[in-house]
Amino acid sequence: MPKERFDLLSLQEAMDILGVSRATIDRWRKDKKLPHIKIGKEIWIDKNKLQAWVHLHSRTQAEDQEARKYESAASSSAQVITVGYQSGAALLWSTLVIKSLGTFDEELRISSPSTEYKVRWLNAPNGMELVEQLIGGNVQIASVGDYPIIASRALSHILSRFNPLFLAFDGKTRNGGGISLVVPSRSAINRPEELSGVAIATVGNSSASYRLREWSEAFGITSEPVEHRTMGECLNGIMAEEVGASVLWEPYLSWIQSIGAGIPVLSEGIGGDYLTGLMADGNWAQGNEDVVIAYLKAHLRAHDFIRNEPARAAKIISDASGFPVAIVAGVLSQIRWDASLYNRDLQTLNRLSEVQSDRLPARSESRHGEGFALGKHYLQNAAEALKLPGLPDTPLPGEWSREILY
Repeated sequence: MPKERFDLLSLQEAMDILGVSRATIDRWRKDKKLPHIKIGKEIWIDKNKLQAWVHLHSRTQAEDQEARKYESAASSSAQVITVGYQSGAALLWSTLVIKSLGTFDEELRISSPSTEYKVRWLNAPNGMELVEQLIGGNVQIASVGDYPIIASRALSHILSRFNPLFLAFDGKTRNGGGISLVVPSRSAINRPEELSGVAIATVGNSSASYRLREWSEAFGITSEPVEHRTMGECLNGIMAEEVGASVLWEPYLSWIQSIGAGIPVLSEGIGGDYLTGLMADGNWAQGNEDVVIAYLKAHLRAHDFIRNEPARAAKIISDASGFPVAIVAGVLSQIRWDASLYNRDLQTLNRLSEVQSDRLPARSESRHGEGFALGKHYLQNAAEALKLPGLPDTPLPGEWSREILY
């Protein structure tokens, strides 16, 4: 039968697998973008796409339980440190390794054995939400992409009490690798130029939306409207074929290709590297240097673990994030795990800041021209404590080195 050849489930078969009623599955099709295909009056569901959709939505309950656990801990006498992270952003997966292996807790015990700390972890859907938490004092250390990094810098020019501090880089990919425009697999679109007039979904105010703007200018794409969604909703939009294209970052990019639901039409950026890093509240960091250095030691250890034990790292990240281990392993190998500061990285951030200056809050005259606030000495102290080769006071020159990795 045709449905067997295409590995399709009838609506009743899908209801039986999920154990839900017709009313529930109809609501999920409408509200949660459950992928489906309508042929005449019949509704079919692709088995592989259903599995991916279930993985995507099954993590919510566990995360809610974890949040309640840490809320109760906050009422104790321990000093609470909140670390913001994004399990859905592959270039920031080092945080999942730190959390799963308990290396930050371990380094805190080493640095301050007489102080009781409680580490709280906040999983956010995007980096700008973590920037808001930094501004509000609810998060002390956050893992974010390059757009939130430069947005923090811009916001500090109009929020006098906000003092964002850049601590270290995290995952890096060359020339924008790791973010791509993706169209549904049955789309007739083959080139970026053909996307004009097509609805494109992206995460608003993110590294993805910044790349979309660059691509649009480079290829003359005029897309109205651009739909701002979560990354999961961008993925679902392609799977359900309800948008013409979505900007996906890893691991969503590899995942949608693995199930045959989407095809990248643009795999590289327009000249700029894709960078991520650690931000902290600078005012808090000044009074908590031991804590900052302890986290950076855990950060450097996570990078070393991912580089030298990729199979174990992939299993840990898969368990923590819900993404298939094969997808995680493939993505990890494409990322440069390197905390160190290169001139090329700072130039990329400054270029991004200049390009986005008309989209972000204007600088006040008193702080005009300031560069990024860099906590270089924290990273240097962390490297020294781990007996790693010393980092210089100035950014590293030249291209990324295969030997100099932190």
